[in-house]
Amino acid sequence: MRKIKSKIMSILRTYLHIVIYFICYGDLPTSYYIKRGMKVGKNFHRQTATKFDPAHCFLIEIGDNVTIANHVQILAHDQALRNHLGVGKLGKVVIGNNVFIGAKTIILPNVVIGDNVIIGAGSVVTKDIPENTVAVGIPAKVVSSMDCYLEGCKKELITHKMFGRTYSNAATLSQHKKEILKEACKKDYVYVELDPVIEYNPVGKKRWEE
Repeated sequence: MRKIKSKIMSILRTYLHIVIYFICYGDLPTSYYIKRGMKVGKNFHRQTATKFDPAHCFLIEIGDNVTIANHVQILAHDQALRNHLGVGKLGKVVIGNNVFIGAKTIILPNVVIGDNVIIGAGSVVTKDIPENTVAVGIPAKVVSSMDCYLEGCKKELITHKMFGRTYSNAATLSQHKKEILKEACKKDYVYVELDPVIEYNPVGKKRWEE
């Protein structure tokens, strides 16, 4: 009886998180999109308020080791011509492996983002982005190769302050650690060591607990 009660409570907690995030952010669980045809690879991580064109998500493919930040929207359809020509456009969106999509980015239909790509926050991706690049802007344009970008970041790791993993979760930071970070960020940004990404769980539990 206790095991059954514990199982029921676990299920209720899991789906309560899903309902809360839907009410607060309009989030649909990743399992919703997968059931409707969206392809998702391994180690997929999405943050809050991300939307993947629910009616046309079967046209979206996401590779392995992909992180999609807050308020990203992916569109696989365009109805701008409805009132003028009575037609709409449909197009696939393919995101490769080892890709980071920055917050509030919009990805439009008929776009392929290659492997090993970073898309900067606030970008609008209207055309293909080649692999091993960093792209940013409206419309998004390549501003660096991935190798050059990483080389620059490695140099900064020597000159900028680095904090360990105990500083990576803002939700659990003590007031003392917050004050330390505030002081450290007065002159420039700092680096924080991060835990590995938690792989997507179809039930949704791990995602909502992050």
